[in-house]
Amino acid sequence: MAAIADGNTHHCTVDDGSDFERWLIARSFAMLLPLSRVGLAVIALMLLVVDPLLFAHGIWGDNPQHSFLLAWHATAGLYFIAFVCAAPRLARHHTRKLCLAAFMTLGAALFTWFGFISWVLSGDMSTYAIFLLTMVCVFNYPGTLRRALNIASAAVLLASILWLDGSSMFYTSGAAINLVALALVALLLDAHLMTMSRALFDEKRRVEFERARADAVLYNALPKPIADELKRNNRVKAQKHDCVAVLFVDIVGFTRFCADHPPGTVLQILNALFCEFDMLVHRHGVEKIKTIGDAYMVIGKDRSAAVASLALDMFRAVAAFNAHTGHGLALRAGMHVGPAITGVVGLHRLHYDVWGDAVNTASRMESTGETGRIQVTSEVAHALQGDFQFECRGAIEVKGKGRLRTFFLLGPASLGAISGAAANSPWSNGEIARLAV
Repeated sequence: MAAIADGNTHHCTVDDGSDFERWLIARSFAMLLPLSRVGLAVIALMLLVVDPLLFAHGIWGDNPQHSFLLAWHATAGLYFIAFVCAAPRLARHHTRKLCLAAFMTLGAALFTWFGFISWVLSGDMSTYAIFLLTMVCVFNYPGTLRRALNIASAAVLLASILWLDGSSMFYTSGAAINLVALALVALLLDAHLMTMSRALFDEKRRVEFERARADAVLYNALPKPIADELKRNNRVKAQKHDCVAVLFVDIVGFTRFCADHPPGTVLQILNALFCEFDMLVHRHGVEKIKTIGDAYMVIGKDRSAAVASLALDMFRAVAAFNAHTGHGLALRAGMHVGPAITGVVGLHRLHYDVWGDAVNTASRMESTGETGRIQVTSEVAHALQGDFQFECRGAIEVKGKGRLRTFFLLGPASLGAISGAAANSPWSNGEIARLAV
């Protein structure tokens, strides 16, 4: 089973084999170049050092098989050179799969030849055994090709020695039985390693699935840059921002609304509204910080205009919601812009938050504002002058701040700048009109 995450829904789908095959080929192909380089180095040593020394000291004698051995060394050198040159140039799965098939097929033929030469010269086939087990242990390959090559190679070698070698030592010494046993062990080992590879792949997919689920939760709770930093360093460094627009939006009279409606209805309505707010936040490219009861907090770093547009869209969305459900929900909002500090606090249920006078002032703008209006400070009005329309409210008493001159945000400076969020609201087409009670 391969675990796949799809949005907020997590489920498992059955792997059709293609993903496993790609993973298998990728792992095996990664070993092709290193093994070819080692083989080429060994062959070069034999051709340039060992063979000349054996010939110079007369160890070879007149046995014609020594010339076959020299030819085999030269052929093996070309074999490894070809794959050393080809492997780095192959990037596609299909070509890598073909390359591995060619490597194993040619290698089986080459070392079957070497096994015969080795037996004739010394009565030993240990090098052939090393090749057979190396191919099984180092490379995995989907399908039956490798098993077929193992059987064919052992069968051809067995037949060649029995028919072409005049001595009877091969079967009287038990070497023939050893060769058959070696082939059987290679087949069993191949099947076992393939089963282990499949189990490893399935475990890898399960780990990836669980990691994806954990990441989804983390990225849903924290902004992506903050989540990435937390994953890298296991901590988040506090950051100071010179210009942060802070918005608080509160549903007026929601406490009384909760008392007059069933819990399920309250939760359903609040969830519907806040889900719409979440989509608006994403659309405007700002950051949701948290919800506190029926209050909703947003910040925008150097994005005061986007936060102001978001506030207007929230009011239009609630108006559209009321029109389709018959409810009379109303908002009250406050906004301020100024320096603030952001960071993550706590050990459990990590929370990304923002601190500073800008946050306190924005909260006071909401709490001292009027129902159905967005109260902002003079700093906001000054920063957005020319882009938005404002109505001066005058000076009001603000707890902890004294008397402040405040304004009401009316809308964009031109009607063409209205984003039309109400028209795009998911409940403008009546999809959740069923919430009316």
